[in-house]
Amino acid sequence: SEDEQEAVYRRLLRQVGELPVTFRTLDAGGDKVLAYFDSAVETNPALGLRSTRFTLRHPEIFDRQLRAILRASADCDAVRIMFPMIGSIDEWRLARARFNHCATQVMAEQANGHRVRLGLMVELPAVVDLIDDFAADAAFFSIGTNDFIQYTLGVDRTNEKVAGYYCPHHPAVLRGLKRIADGANRRGIPVSVCGEMAHDPRYIPFFVGIGVRELSVDPVYLPSVQREVGRYTITEAQHYAHSLLLQPTIAGVEERLLGIPHPVIQTPAP
Repeated sequence: SEDEQEAVYRRLLRQVGELPVTFRTLDAGGDKVLAYFDSAVETNPALGLRSTRFTLRHPEIFDRQLRAILRASADCDAVRIMFPMIGSIDEWRLARARFNHCATQVMAEQANGHRVRLGLMVELPAVVDLIDDFAADAAFFSIGTNDFIQYTLGVDRTNEKVAGYYCPHHPAVLRGLKRIADGANRRGIPVSVCGEMAHDPRYIPFFVGIGVRELSVDPVYLPSVQREVGRYTITEAQHYAHSLLLQPTIAGVEERLLGIPHPVIQTPAP
């Protein structure tokens, strides 16, 4: 229920104090099945009614979560909401409109304004060509690398038969990630990365090199990620990222991924 969600969110916000908190709206569908919701069987759920598509189709579910977040965070200054699997400016505006509708309702009850910032998860390649348009309106981006790879390469990451085609270091994936980071940095908005790539030591200097300054990882990976980030200067990471982005083939990228000298990446001579 809305009250139950609000109680959970209030408890979380009390625990973290003044630290920033980002809530992702319901990311159901695909490989995330809701036990309490009778969803129709889909032939290809990865391309079906999931994430923000699902919540826009079921506004009663969407609104309950949004109102619960707003009510719980009324006195907080560092709360953000991100919408997953946004595929168009139109969809982004629909999600934002649902938020504004809920904010109006909550403000009428509580008689105070909200300070929640809105952003989106970048998981679909359709967003890449529109990244400047999104950056003009969103407060932040979060790149969901697992799905971004899947949809860029047309590979179901849960299907063992095509697992070999799921390749994080595919040149199109790396160049797409660079374009997203560039779009965010041109507008001066934060861009973070989550998913398996975010804690992989082969990609951490790549992300630093393309201008990403936030990595979202499970707490178990924090020590290793912190160590890895500290291994390189910004300039070294930029050279490394550039060397990967120049490669047109998977094999060419692999040679450079596997050849990272430690403890630092050597900067090539001018």
